[in-house]
Amino acid sequence: MVRLIDDQPDAFAYRSFGRRVFFTGLLIAAIYGAAGTIVLQESEAIMRQTGMDSEGIGGQVTGAVVFVMIVFVPLAASMLMLVNFLSRSFGKLEIEQGLPLTMLTAARLVFIAAIIVALAPLGLAIDAPITAIKFYQNQFMTWFFTLVGIGLALVLLAPVRQLQLRTRKPLWIPALGGVFAAGYLVWMAHSPTWDISVFQLSQENLATVKEFRTSFTSTMLACAGAILLCCWTVKRNAASILARQKTHFFTQVGR
Repeated sequence: MVRLIDDQPDAFAYRSFGRRVFFTGLLIAAIYGAAGTIVLQESEAIMRQTGMDSEGIGGQVTGAVVFVMIVFVPLAASMLMLVNFLSRSFGKLEIEQGLPLTMLTAARLVFIAAIIVALAPLGLAIDAPITAIKFYQNQFMTWFFTLVGIGLALVLLAPVRQLQLRTRKPLWIPALGGVFAAGYLVWMAHSPTWDISVFQLSQENLATVKEFRTSFTSTMLACAGAILLCCWTVKRNAASILARQKTHFFTQVGR
């Protein structure tokens, strides 16, 4: 038993770490799926109820801000909370410094920046409503989802990197899953399909709006699948540390 403890004393901690990573990935995937569903099915109702169809610039800006807060801001805000949850998981491994923790710190700052980008026009709505409207029309989608994609990459790759440092093995599948989810989101943020004004999302008859809704939903679902693959693979590799430890112990006992 002494040999069992001395060989890999952190095996149980890493098994718990893998479970927490998978739980975090499951929540992130659910959030992405919910965002895609809301944009596909509930955009018109949200726009109507939040003042997007009202007359006047003030009503339109207010409606846009509320819509962004209902649909888009929860993506960044929930990810920010999950980063804190994941940081506590790293704390259980007694990690004080290193690249994985730096990546989580950077992810926290990126998601805060995404929230600021989404809500910044609220401060401009009174003094410069035209500027706020132009921002939502021309820049919001690119800026916001680029930041969310960068933050997502940092969140997903931090546990992968930590597990690589522990096992000293190249974990290509979870790394590629994380890179695909984040890269696909950033790529779509700069695509012509997502170059759309927030004010147009309530217009059912526009072909560009239908194309965006379909593209957004499929992107969110594809990212959710890649996130689950990444976190599930991390969980399995983390659990394998304890499995190898037990195998080694019983082999030694048999000898």
